[in-house]
Amino acid sequence: MDNAERWAYARRVMSNASEHYRLIPHPEIKPEWIEKIIAEPYHQETDPTDGRELYFGWINEVNHWVRVVVENDELVTAYIDGRLDKRFGRLQ
Repeated sequence: MDNAERWAYARRVMSNASEHYRLIPHPEIKPEWIEKIIAEPYHQETDPTDGRELYFGWINEVNHWVRVVVENDELVTAYIDGRLDKRFGRLQ
C-alpha cells in the first residue's frame, strides 16, 4: 500500500467509526492523531486473539503513545496507552 492509499484507508476507517466508539469516545484523542497513526504507524500488528488490527503511534503534543484498534475497516477505539513505554520506549 503506498502513502496515498494508506491515507485514504485512514480516512475510510475514521468515517466508519463503530457505534461503540461514537458512544464512548476518548475526547483526549484528536481525530487527526488517529488518522495519522493509521496512515503512518510507528508499529502495526494483528491481535492474535481477535484478529483486530492494532496501530501504535507516538504523539509529541501529549508525550504519550496512542493505540488505535481497527476491525473490518471500522475504528473500534483509540486511547493513550502508557504500557507501551516499556515496549517501545519514550520518543521525543
